[in-house]
Amino acid sequence: MFRLTKARYKNKIRILCYHGFSMINEEQCVPGLFIKPDIFDGRMKYLTENGYNVISLEEAYIAATTNKIEDNSVVITIDDGFYSTYSEALPILKKYNLPSTLYLTSYYFDRNCPIFTLAVNYMFWNSKKDKFDLSILDIDGLGIVHAGTTQCEESIVKISETGQAFKNNEGRINLLEKLGQATGQPYQDINESRILNLITEAELKECIQHKMEIELHTHRHIFPLDPQEATAEIEKNKNRVNALLKTPMSHFCYPSGDWSSDHWPILDQQNVKTSTTCDNGLVSSETPLHAWSRFLDSARISKIEYESELSGFTECLRNMRGK
Repeated sequence: MFRLTKARYKNKIRILCYHGFSMINEEQCVPGLFIKPDIFDGRMKYLTENGYNVISLEEAYIAATTNKIEDNSVVITIDDGFYSTYSEALPILKKYNLPSTLYLTSYYFDRNCPIFTLAVNYMFWNSKKDKFDLSILDIDGLGIVHAGTTQCEESIVKISETGQAFKNNEGRINLLEKLGQATGQPYQDINESRILNLITEAELKECIQHKMEIELHTHRHIFPLDPQEATAEIEKNKNRVNALLKTPMSHFCYPSGDWSSDHWPILDQQNVKTSTTCDNGLVSSETPLHAWSRFLDSARISKIEYESELSGFTECLRNMRGK
């Protein structure tokens, strides 16, 4: 069956989406965001051994806009720019000599600290304690909470919102240091592990040297509908990263997969060629350039689900269901 649908959908582009590559146990904490490196290796091996034509995002854009899509074309995209993109994924991509695209969000890029909200959730999830004294955080209303309770979940949300409201990153780091004490998960250990940190400029340069294109993903990983705010996110992203590149960024990925056609005029004004979502589906010459679908691969996805998506079998099922 997979062979039949692969032949039927051979003239459509498959775009794979990855985020982080587990270095310790991140795929257990956030299975929808991380994947184990050995599984990723198997995915890339499958591409090379089963007749898939892995191309760059720019090549996919040219193929789609000229209606010259080669058979079984696949694009590999990676969002955010986690350190593990460099430490875990890059060696595997080099091993199979595969091109890829990194959509790099720039606020945490080249900063010696983890992404705040992920670090908050990881500290609670990885803790062996059955209760936490959160009074050390000096946040109104937070005291002793028990792990796994609604009160604990609400506390996590409140801590995340409090930290995100800080105007400087130093305040967030200070809050994480206190939370590390409360959860028994030292901030310094998490930061030094770099499991939730982004890459540095030096690591970015190495990625570029090995067939990884760098593209837009906003500055603070948000993309408001307000035109001025959305434009500022893209321009800050460009200002931080373009100076490090030979070719300015011209392709975009919606942060968190949240998108609207109301964004399209903004993207056109910024001379963005394509914009990718996290909606499942294949891409053809008829697909709107600012609504390119991708398949989000992660620890949640089984081998058969991955192969089904690549072959077009899952696309066939979606079409039969009218989705």
